[in-house]
Amino acid sequence: MPFNFRSIRVRLPVLFTLVSVLPALLSVFWISNVLTDRMDDILQQRVSEGVTVVENVLQQYTEDLLLKGRVVAQTQQIQDNLRSRNKIALINELNTLNQDLQLTLYGTVIEVFDESGQVVVSEPKKRTQQVPDRMIYTALRRNEFKVSRFFADDQLRIATALPIFYPGQPRAIGAVTLSFNVSDRLADEIRKIAGSEVMFFKGRPGDNSLTLLASTLDEETTTTLIARHLQGELALQNAPDYVLQTRQSSARNGIYQLGVGVETRNILAVINSLRNLLYLIALVAALFALLSALGLSRRLVQYIVYLVQAARKVEKGELDDPIHLKSKDELGGLAEHLDAMRREIKSTLEQKEVMIDNLVVRDQLNQAIIRKVGNELLKEVLMIIIHSVNAQKGSIMMMDRGQQRLLLKVVYDPMQSERPENVLEEVSFEMGEGIAGEVARTGEAVICNDTQNDKRFKTYRFQEMDKRIWNMICIPLQVGDEVLGIVSLDNKREGFTQEDLTKVKHLAGQVAIAVQNAELYERSITDGLTQLFIRRYFDDHLEQEMKRAARTESQMALLLFDIDHFKRFNDTYGHQVGDWVIQKVAAVAKRCIRDGLDMAARYGGEEFAIVMPDTDIDAAVRVAERLREAVAESFVYHEGNKLTITISLGCAVFPDQANDKETLIQLADTALYASKHKGRNCTTAYSEELSVYMSLE
Repeated sequence: MPFNFRSIRVRLPVLFTLVSVLPALLSVFWISNVLTDRMDDILQQRVSEGVTVVENVLQQYTEDLLLKGRVVAQTQQIQDNLRSRNKIALINELNTLNQDLQLTLYGTVIEVFDESGQVVVSEPKKRTQQVPDRMIYTALRRNEFKVSRFFADDQLRIATALPIFYPGQPRAIGAVTLSFNVSDRLADEIRKIAGSEVMFFKGRPGDNSLTLLASTLDEETTTTLIARHLQGELALQNAPDYVLQTRQSSARNGIYQLGVGVETRNILAVINSLRNLLYLIALVAALFALLSALGLSRRLVQYIVYLVQAARKVEKGELDDPIHLKSKDELGGLAEHLDAMRREIKSTLEQKEVMIDNLVVRDQLNQAIIRKVGNELLKEVLMIIIHSVNAQKGSIMMMDRGQQRLLLKVVYDPMQSERPENVLEEVSFEMGEGIAGEVARTGEAVICNDTQNDKRFKTYRFQEMDKRIWNMICIPLQVGDEVLGIVSLDNKREGFTQEDLTKVKHLAGQVAIAVQNAELYERSITDGLTQLFIRRYFDDHLEQEMKRAARTESQMALLLFDIDHFKRFNDTYGHQVGDWVIQKVAAVAKRCIRDGLDMAARYGGEEFAIVMPDTDIDAAVRVAERLREAVAESFVYHEGNKLTITISLGCAVFPDQANDKETLIQLADTALYASKHKGRNCTTAYSEELSVYMSLE
C-alpha cells in the first residue's frame, strides 16, 4: 500500500508520536534543569554549612587546647618540678600528660618556661621555640591566658600560653604553652566530623598567592580545585568533581582561607541516569504511541506528572513522602533513583541535625563550666546530659578519696522537683557495690535496661526513687585512670542504646576534666585547715566587690574578727586544740553568712574576714552579732572538758566610711581593736569617735 501522509493510519501514529515525544523531551529537559539547579543549591548550602561546622570544630579544638593547657598548668607535679628545676622529672610528667590528655593526636608541643621567659623543657623536643615571646610575656607578667592563631615557618599554628603558679607564691613561677600546626592529619580528623573534604591555605584569593597549608585531598587535586573555584568553574552544570566554598579567617600575622569541598560524582551520576532514563522514556512513549495510541500516552503523561511533582517536592525540601511507581519499567527505575536521592538527602540532613545537636550540647556544657562551680556545676551538667538522651531523671555521685566511697551529691526526679537538688543526707556506695560501685571500680560504663532482674542493681531508698527506676545507664566521670565520680541516667522510654552510651561518654569526659580543674582551682585558693578562702583570694575579691559597689552605687560591708585569748588555747591545751578551735569558728562562720553571696576568708592565724555585698552598717552589725552569739554557744571537747569560745568583731562599710581597700581594712581593724578594748566578746561598728584607737594600735 503506497505511503499517504493524508491517511489517518499514518497521521494518527505520527500525531500521537509527536504528542508523546515532544512533551517527553521537554519534560526531560525541564526536569534535568530543575534537578541540576536544585542539586546545585543543595550542594552549595551543604558546603556553606560544612564551612560553619568546620569552623566550629576548629574552635572546639582551640577551646580544648586551652582547657588541657589549664590542666597542665595546674598539675602539682609540674609546679614542683619547675620550681626545683628537675628537668628529667618535668619531661617525664609532660610525656605522661601528653598521653593522658591525647595531645599527641595532632602533634601538640608542650613547652615550659621559667619566670624569666626562658625555655626549660619541651615535649617533644624542638630546636626552636614554638610560641612567640609576646604570649609568654602576657602569661608571666599579666597572669593572663589566651589562645592565638599565627603563621610561623609557613605553617598555621594554634597555641595557648598560661602562667604556672606555685601554692603560696603570689607571682607566676613560670609558664606553659601548648601548640600545634594545622596539618593534613588535623584536616583528616575534621573531615570525619564534617563529612566533607577540608583544606586550609594561606593568603587572599585576589592576591593570586595562595599557599596550601593542609588538605584531605592530594596537593595536585587541591591546587586545581582552588584554581577552578577562583575562576567560577565549579557550578554543577559544568560537571565538576567537587563543589567548593571558602571562608576567610584572620590569624595574628596573616590571613588564611578555610575551604570545604563536597564530591559531586554520585549526584551527577543520578542526574545523568535520570536524564538517560527520561530520554529512554521518550523513545518508549513514541513506540507505545504507535501501538496503543492515546491509552499509553495518557499513562505516560500521568507517570511524568507524578515524577515532576516528586521532583518539585524534592526541590522544596519535602523529603518525607516516598517516591514509588507501581511499574517495573524505566519509569519505575527512575522513581527508585529519585527516591534513593531523596533518602540520601534526608539522611544527610538528619546527620547534620545530629551533629548540630551535639555541638549545641557541648556549647551548653562549656557555658555551664564557665558560669558554675561546685554542686551548682553538677546540677547544671546533670540536666544537660539528661536532656541530651531524653532520659527522665538521674543523679551524680562523687568519689570520697579518703574513704574510697561514692557519695550522692545531686539528684533529679521530676516527681519531686522541677530542678536538680543537692542531697542533704549522706547516701553512699562502696566500691563494687551496686551498678554505680561496679562502674567506679572498673571504670567501664554500664547499660541496664531491666533493673528489676539485674542482681547488680542496689536500691538506696532516697525519696523512693529506686522504686521508679526500670532502666539506667551509668557512666564514670574519669580523667585518665582516675574515677572522679559517676553519672547515672534513669528511665528512657524506649531503653538506652549504644549510641546513647557513646554520646554520654564524650560529654562525661568533658565534665570530668572541668570537675578536676575546678577541684584544683579550689585547692589553690582555699585554706587547708578551715576550708575558707586564703588571704590572697580575699584581697582580690574585696577589690572586685568594691568596684562593683561603686559601679552600682550600692554599699558593701567588711567584717573582721578574731578569737579571744587564742594564745591561751595553744599554751594551755596544745596546738591541736588550737586548730580545733579555729576549725570550729570557721564552720560557724560559714553557717552564718549568705551562701553564694557573702565570702568568708582566713585573714591570718586566728583572724578572719567576711565580705558582705549590698550590706549597710546596721545589717553588718546584725550579722556580726548573730555570728558572735553562735560562736559563744559553740564549744570543743578536750579530755572530757567543754571549752567555750568567744570572738571580738569590728565592721566598716564602703563607700560611706572608706574610699579604698586599705582604708576600709584599717577602719574595720580599728573597730575590732575597740571591741578588744571594751573587754572582748562584743561587736563594734566603726564611727568617727573610734579614731582615737588608731593611735593605740
